[in-house]
Amino acid sequence: MEETLLQRELASAFFDECVEIDTSARQSVDEVMDLLERGEYETIEERLPGLESEVESAETTVQNRIQELRLKHNSTVTAMQRLNDRVERVDELRLRALGGLLDDWRWKEHVYSKEDVTFEELSQNAREYGQEMREAFDELQETLFGHYPPDIRSLIERMIDDERLSYADLKPEQRTLLAESDIGEYIELTLS
Repeated sequence: MEETLLQRELASAFFDECVEIDTSARQSVDEVMDLLERGEYETIEERLPGLESEVESAETTVQNRIQELRLKHNSTVTAMQRLNDRVERVDELRLRALGGLLDDWRWKEHVYSKEDVTFEELSQNAREYGQEMREAFDELQETLFGHYPPDIRSLIERMIDDERLSYADLKPEQRTLLAESDIGEYIELTLS
């Protein structure tokens, strides 16, 4: 349960989304911890199978949501890499490093940096690491997209996120700005 709580802290800081943990699972863990402190081992033994199932279910739910968020951000970073290959605006190594972090999700080495630390210190490490990842992501996006006029910046970001744009939905000024931008030669029209 500790790792699930720490991943939740990290994900909340990085993805700017609160990943909820089943409150009944948390409550059940707290109850068993209280029983442990009181030395009620027989009661704990009776509750362990149900508790294990609840905790595993809560962990799976959290991990699935984090996986969804990671895949979405990783897809964006991959598209940013493709764009950067064309416009060469950001440090390729930093972009690859961010993509690698999203691919591998090796968060433990950054959170469990010292031995014998409290859970609160681990939570703080997880939040800080998540914030560092978020700042790197935002900085790379700003460097890559900040060059474009506001009229087309959101369009380019939507294309980066693999969202299809309709030619008819674009204003004439937007079409002109896109065509004259440094990505104009990479935009193509298709019939759907």
